[in-house]
Amino acid sequence: MRQLHTRLIGIATVALASLLPLSAHAISTWKAGTCVSNCIESGDEAPNVSYSAYSAAINTNGSGAYVSTGAFAQSTLAYYNGLGFGVTAPSGDSQSPNHGLDNYGYQDLILLKFDDLVKLTQVTVGWTQYDSDITVLAYTGSTSGVNVANTIVGKNAGNLTSSGWSLVGSYADLVTGTAKTINSQNISSSWWIITAYNTQLGGAATGAAGTTSGLTMGVGTSFTGYDFTKLYSVAGTKGTAKIPEPASLALASIALLGVIGIRRRKQAQR
Repeated sequence: MRQLHTRLIGIATVALASLLPLSAHAISTWKAGTCVSNCIESGDEAPNVSYSAYSAAINTNGSGAYVSTGAFAQSTLAYYNGLGFGVTAPSGDSQSPNHGLDNYGYQDLILLKFDDLVKLTQVTVGWTQYDSDITVLAYTGSTSGVNVANTIVGKNAGNLTSSGWSLVGSYADLVTGTAKTINSQNISSSWWIITAYNTQLGGAATGAAGTTSGLTMGVGTSFTGYDFTKLYSVAGTKGTAKIPEPASLALASIALLGVIGIRRRKQAQR
C-alpha cells in the first residue's frame, strides 16, 4: 500500500509539473552583417534568419498622405559596416540618405525569414537621418506550402495586410543604438517585415506632415519628415509557451484521486 501511495504521489507530481508554464526563453539578438542567408544569432539557441529587401515607388499628396504606393519588387539589400542594413531600390537611389531603409521616393522594406517561430520584442537602428519612424508587420497566415516572396511581390502597402501580413505597430523617433520595444501583443511568427513608416500599412500619424516629432509623414521634395534608417539588429525569444494537453490533466486528476482515496481508507481503518 505504501508503495502504491508513493507511486501515485510521483505520478501526480510529474503530471502537475507539466501544467506549469515553461520558463521564458533567454532573449536572442540577430544583428545585421555580411551574412544574409541562414545567419545565426547570439544568445540563446534560436532559429537562423535570412534577410531580403523589397521596394515600391510611392507618391504623396500635398498634406503628406501616401496616395499611391506601387507594387513591391525585389530590391537590393546593402550592408553598411557597423551601421546595419539599408536598401537600394530597383532603379537606383544608392546616394545618401536614400540608401537607407526609407520612404522617400520608394517604400523600402526588409524581410526577416526565420526557420521557426520567433517573438520579436526589440528593434535597433544603427543610423538615422531627418526622421526615424518605422512600421513592423508579422505574417500571421499559414506558411505551409507558401512562398514568402509571393506574399510581397506585386502587392502594395495597402493590400499587404490582406495577403497574410498583420500590423504589429508603428513606432516613432527611433534613436541610433537604442533598442525600441515592439510587439506588445506578443505575436510569434516565422516571417517579419521592418519598413519605414507608412500610414497605408496602419498607424495614424501623430504629428504634422513634414515634421520630425512623433509618427509623421514626409511631404514634397524636402527630406524633412521622411524616414531614413539602417536596421542594426532585432531581438526576441523563440516559440510560444506550451499549453497543457488534456491527457496531462486527466493523469493528474486520476493520480490525485488515488492519493485521496488511500488517505480516506487509512482514516477509516483507525
